[in-house]
Amino acid sequence: MKNFNIYKLISIVAFLVLIFILALPSFFNINEKKNTEECIKNMKIIYKAVERYMEERNLDFNGTQRDLRRTGYLKKTYVCPSGRPDDKYYIEGNHETSEIIVRCPLEEELPDHKLPESIIE
Repeated sequence: MKNFNIYKLISIVAFLVLIFILALPSFFNINEKKNTEECIKNMKIIYKAVERYMEERNLDFNGTQRDLRRTGYLKKTYVCPSGRPDDKYYIEGNHETSEIIVRCPLEEELPDHKLPESIIE
């Protein structure tokens, strides 16, 4: 025990604390919850943009976020934070029925990534 001093003890404790801090978000799924909330927020923004597009133009919407950006209804293109940059939200709007569909590209894998009914009604 002569080789074991206070500095080694502090180093071991600091290492264990670091491991605990790094493992904490995945242990409690903090990142997954944050990504789900961010995805739903993105879909709400897109939903509102399609809603404005259809109201102002009296047209159905069958396009992409790029079309909404080009026409000034979106400021930027949104992606699901859990996915890849090339994953696109599915967007469709029917002017006659006022039905708007915005779906996450990962909806099958991540069933929590859905717009709440309260925004749709």
